Amino acid sequence: MTHPRLLVCGFGSFPAAPRNPAAAAVEALAQEAWSPQGVEMDYLSLSVAWTGSVEAIQAALAQRPADAVLVVGGATESDAFRVETVGRNRAARAKPDHAGATWEGSVIRSDGPGALASTAPTDEMLGALIGSNLAARLSDDAGDYLCNFTLYRLLAEAAAPSVGFLHVPQAREFAERASSCLAEIDQAVRASVRAMADALSRPVAERRRA
Repeated sequence: MTHPRLLVCGFGSFPAAPRNPAAAAVEALAQEAWSPQGVEMDYLSLSVAWTGSVEAIQAALAQRPADAVLVVGGATESDAFRVETVGRNRAARAKPDHAGATWEGSVIRSDGPGALASTAPTDEMLGALIGSNLAARLSDDAGDYLCNFTLYRLLAEAAAPSVGFLHVPQAREFAERASSCLAEIDQAVRASVRAMADALSRPVAERRRA
């Protein structure tokens, strides 16, 4: 029996977060080589780059295809974990990436739909976060920066059967007044991965009904 494979990606630093807890959490899990029982895991650290972040994910998937992709990004002003349910065809032209580059337009794909629903089990992810005693909610607005950009493109290009995005708050270890800590962010990523893995273990017909 073939085990499902998940790719978990964590965004690195960007102007509003010189130290991004998303990358810290994903890199720690990678060093631990953590995986839920019966699941094969790959990890990837991402640069916050208009040109390069999605391409890095695509290259990793070309080398080792995955049944699901979870991207983790930092929401520095958030006081809760956010499970993103929609990627929107918009981009902020004025927001530079980690290298100072900007996007050339106000949309991601001129020929693309205005919005695409996440293919991840978002309700189950939210339930796993709340069940872990973490402040969490569903979100239908991932912003207009690299997080939304990456989610939309992965969905538009059908990068994997299941594509999800988790926004995590800033960590107190990196910003004194932040609402969360690295241990909670670690817990949130693990819970989200388990929820995605559990969904993959269900028969295909059952997943479609859900």
